[in-house]
Formats: sequence, structure tokens, C-alpha cells
Amino acid sequence: MSKKKVLTLSTQYANNMGALLQCYALSRFLNQQEDVECKIIQYWHPNAKAGWGFFKKNNNLKTLLSNVYRLCRPDLLWLKHKRNEAARAFIQEYLPLDDALYMSDQSIHDNPPQADAYVVGSDQIWNVKRKGIGTVYFLDFVPEGKRRIAYAPSLGVEWTEEECQRLKPYLQQFDALSVREEGHVAQVARTAGKPVAHVCDPVFLLSREDWLSVAHKPAISEPYIFCYFFGVSDLALQTVKRLKELTGYKVVYLNFNATDKLHSDVEMRVGGPLDFLGLIANATMVCTSSFHCSALSILFRKDFFYVPQVASERVLSLMRKYKIDKILMTKERLQGMRKEDLHIDYSGGETDGDEYIQFSKNYIINAIYGKENA
Repeated sequence: MSKKKVLTLSTQYANNMGALLQCYALSRFLNQQEDVECKIIQYWHPNAKAGWGFFKKNNNLKTLLSNVYRLCRPDLLWLKHKRNEAARAFIQEYLPLDDALYMSDQSIHDNPPQADAYVVGSDQIWNVKRKGIGTVYFLDFVPEGKRRIAYAPSLGVEWTEEECQRLKPYLQQFDALSVREEGHVAQVARTAGKPVAHVCDPVFLLSREDWLSVAHKPAISEPYIFCYFFGVSDLALQTVKRLKELTGYKVVYLNFNATDKLHSDVEMRVGGPLDFLGLIANATMVCTSSFHCSALSILFRKDFFYVPQVASERVLSLMRKYKIDKILMTKERLQGMRKEDLHIDYSGGETDGDEYIQFSKNYIINAIYGKENA
């Protein structure tokens, strides 16, 4: 019996830890099914290369000053080069990329890749406010008669009414619709006029054992607080300082910013997705502003704290599902924090969380085969 060919459309182009790990997770999970052969479409949207460059491209004074600073710091450029190498090595070795390369919307429309089913997901590929996110991510290139499936895409923020009207005809063509954030289910269902499921991010589709089999174990033997921030806010700075005071643990910082504002005990400047994974898996505690760092901390049942840069429905959705509201750091919570507040109790939402993951696994498999409950 020949295998069913499935192509995923995701973030294979991303120079971002979480985006690459979720892309890997979805393809690996599907390839674990004995009668499925899954590959990832090599589509690069118009702004996809932005994360690989050494200089920022926004036309404003802040960006100009940042680029001048970078130009004066060749050491930062070298570190960026090494991080790019690590990300490319992961993509080459771990992502099962399809052969065809699409560098424009026109090219994928002119010569679409062939498969039995197409799965778009996950990450913020339905955040239409992001530069470069167009209708390709709504599978408008898929040939008639082939299954179109949305697995856990994120809208980032709610669509406007104008955006809903523009996207409606594309959503109506899907055979199975799901989203990653519970708070976006109603809007997508209303726009599509179809049922929409709430499913987990692809990183949860793999077991802890699956992840540990590829994670790079860090050369750190003592307890540590792993820190990963896209930008260090005052709240993040004060949270890490307080966590260290209460625990005495060393601060291990995977730092891709210009300076070490945390004054960490161990600063790591270069690392790939599997180093990132291993740092989370072996940490005693985690502190982050990253959704995927939070998701993996939950998967590994870590004591961790999420320090929001902006309000994030992505993380709030996980908090509700796993009943772990203590992870969200605020100024008020930080002021009264005691050592006994540091442990995260997963028992209240563990059953719901496990059922959520199993539902999500069943959903994507059923969707591929066109079963009625997809």
C-alpha cells in the first residue's frame, strides 16, 4: 500500500528557535504515522529573509542608530553569523524539505507542489499584519480536489472586519480548520461559516522522550535558571534578579541581544534549536518572554515564569488549558513573591492537558484521511 503524501506549509525559512522547532515537530509527528510521508514546502514569502540579515531594514531613527551600533561591533556580526550557521545546520539535518523551491507567490501558483493533503500550520502564519503574510498561507495554490487542512495557525491578533471579508473565500475552501489560540476560535468559525477546532501547538505532538532524543545536553551540572528573552524589559530584569535571590541558582542566559542586561552567571551567545531545547529540558527553572520556550517548559513540567512584553493570547490560552495562572509575571506578583510561590503545580490541569494533546493528534490524522470528526 502506497503512503499518503502530505505537504506542510510552515516556517521552514525562520531564523527563530520556536518557529523551527514547531515546524520540525509537525513533520516528525506526521512521519511517525506508518502510512504517511510528510515533507515541508520550501516557500519563502517576500519578507522571509529578514531574520537572517545583519542589519535591520525599518526606516526610522531607532533602526538607523541600531545599525550604526552593530557596524561598530564586528564581534556582534560574527556572533550573528555563527547563529545563522547553527540554524541552517538544523534546517538541513532535521527538516524534511520538499525538493521544489518557491521564492515568490507567482512561482508556487504557476507550478504547485503535488500531494494528497496539504497542511498549513503553525505559528503566526495567519497574522496578516506581519509583512509578507499573504494568501499563500491560506493554501490558495492547492489544486482542486486535494485536502486543505489548517493545523494550529495563530492569528497573532484578531482580524479586522475588512480582513475577515477578504479571507472568507479562502477559509471556506478548507476541509478542516483549527487554530492554536482558544480565543480566536469564534472569529475564524464565524468568518469561515464552518466548525473550527482548538488544537495544541505542534511541539506538544511529540513526547518528552522524542524531544530528549535530539536535545543537546548543556555542560552545566548545577541547578540553573534558564533565561531567554527577545528584549529585556525592566520587569524581566527584576524578575530574574528576584528568582536568583530566592533560589541561589545561577542564571544561564541564551542572549541574542547586544548586551547582557541580566548580568548572568553563564552567558551563551551562540546556539541552535537543539541547544535551546536542551537548556530548557535540563533547567531547574525557566524565565522567558517566548511562547515556545513557555510551551516547552510546560511539556517538560518546569517551574517557569512568563514575562510578557505585550499581552499574549498565545500564552494565556496555554495557561487556561493547564490551569497554571501563576506563571504570568506582573509587577504586583513580583512584589509579593516568596520562595514557596516558585513551584508550578501542574496537577490541576494535567488531565485536561493530556486530553487536549490527544484530541489534537487525532484531529490532524483524521483531517488528513477525511474522517467525519475532523
